[in-house]
Amino acid sequence: MPPLADCRFFRFIIPNMENQFRLPVAFSNVVRDNMSNPVQVITTNGQSWSISWFVEEEHPHQVVFTGGWRAFYEHYHLQIGDSMLLSYHQPKFFCAAIHDTTYFEINYGRNLRNGSLPAIPAHGNYAVQFFAIIPVNNPDTLKLPLRFSRKYGRSLPRPLTLTTPTGHRHRVGWNMQPNGRIVLHG
Repeated sequence: MPPLADCRFFRFIIPNMENQFRLPVAFSNVVRDNMSNPVQVITTNGQSWSISWFVEEEHPHQVVFTGGWRAFYEHYHLQIGDSMLLSYHQPKFFCAAIHDTTYFEINYGRNLRNGSLPAIPAHGNYAVQFFAIIPVNNPDTLKLPLRFSRKYGRSLPRPLTLTTPTGHRHRVGWNMQPNGRIVLHG
């Protein structure tokens, strides 16, 4: 397991998760003796939530978020199929990025009414986060989420610089399919 300061994991929102949120067993085994209770969960829009937890009796090594979890769940309108990427910063807090069913990060600092996305500034760097699954049969190409492609496709530089979670930077070419989806290559 990586050092805890660098520990990240993701969880899909599944049925019956509105009242409690189970952390991975491997993670729970390492942190349960030293993690603050309650722990702070800070979302990408800067809001902080105090969430209490317990160690589940049926699965004696699994930490479960309970107190405050339902309010968090309802506030962010979490739905089955959404996912959360959590980064643990011991011993007091997690950073949470919430992604929709297309694996595109939902930024709740934006307009919640229509789900609009911000424009990319004409100059400077801008970070947008999403999950992408690399196909086994063609690992040299990657299709980006359609929502991202349609919103940002006309303003992306060529080549595009991608930064991995480990900080590695890669310059890649891209083209746009007739349906508006961006496909990275190289």
